[in-house]
Amino acid sequence: MSAFVHVDLNICSGLLGWWFGRQKARKNRGLDELYYHIWQKARSYSWYVTLGALYVFFTLLNFGIELSTAMVLGILLLTHVASWGIIGIMMNINMFSAAPLQPSRVKVGLFIFITSILVFTIISILTTNWLFLLFSIPPNLIALFTSLTPKRKDFEVTY
Repeated sequence: MSAFVHVDLNICSGLLGWWFGRQKARKNRGLDELYYHIWQKARSYSWYVTLGALYVFFTLLNFGIELSTAMVLGILLLTHVASWGIIGIMMNINMFSAAPLQPSRVKVGLFIFITSILVFTIISILTTNWLFLLFSIPPNLIALFTSLTPKRKDFEVTY
């Protein structure tokens, strides 16, 4: 019973945070055409990531691994929302940063991120111990910071 109360409280606090953030952005003129364009593009790219996750789940089902419906739907929701947020942040950094992100660093970060998720998910399924998924957090954080930090060039001082 308390889990449902926590879920409801989390939904309410998330909606309140979203509403207050929109009010603050509207006051600072942050809700312009560029904002809507960036987040619409991020949402469309996140559907490709969600589609990839669906293919992974169908592949696991073809190998005879039984998956619960709640787990699959939860992972798909998390995949879609997290990829939407990460892609939106990357697009914002690219748009407004003085030193844009390097495509090679983003590709390396995505490769590390996807590989660690897949490896630790397979290990968790084979051992039936879902705590192995926690071991994927450090490589994912490294991949996230590697791909999102722009490469700064050294500036020469001339007189």
